[in-house]
Amino acid sequence: LSNRKGDENEWSLGADATYGENDDVKNNETLHGFAQYNRLFSDRFFAYGRLDALHDDVADVEYRFTLSPGAGYYFLKDERMFLSGEVGPGFVYEKQGGDEQTYITLRLAEKFEYKLNDRARIWQSLEILPQVDDWNNTIFIGEIGVETALTEKFSIRTYLQNTYDNEPAAGRKKNDLKLVTALAYKF
Repeated sequence: LSNRKGDENEWSLGADATYGENDDVKNNETLHGFAQYNRLFSDRFFAYGRLDALHDDVADVEYRFTLSPGAGYYFLKDERMFLSGEVGPGFVYEKQGGDEQTYITLRLAEKFEYKLNDRARIWQSLEILPQVDDWNNTIFIGEIGVETALTEKFSIRTYLQNTYDNEPAAGRKKNDLKLVTALAYKF
């Protein structure tokens, strides 16, 4: 995860991977990455461009690329806390369950972060992606977590991530709930 914030420009880049087994049965295998650029027009109002890429072997998502431009607003914004909302159109290109499809979506998102002190923070986010011509095809992605610094460079993160796909691949469940504990290194 990398963030760079200036007076007019904000960049966020991230990549993560998960793998899990239970009794020698794979129950988790994902690769995910994203990039987001925010252009601030005032202290609180911004335009954004976002690209997400996902591979989820257990959910039978070979790939899902989501590109979305839009507008955002910081409802709360100071040194220790922010709450932002984003809305805009999106374009999804995916191969799920062996079927390749593209569709237009609406992207609704909100993010909250609070720095408890110089060593600990909590965060929460929610993203909703309904297909504009078929509202039954909707994806919800939510996350809540805490991070605590162990040293100047290392921290421990624990978060709960829930992905709900209203139209999953055949034979797959709609809901994917993950509890993740990870070691983070700051460059």
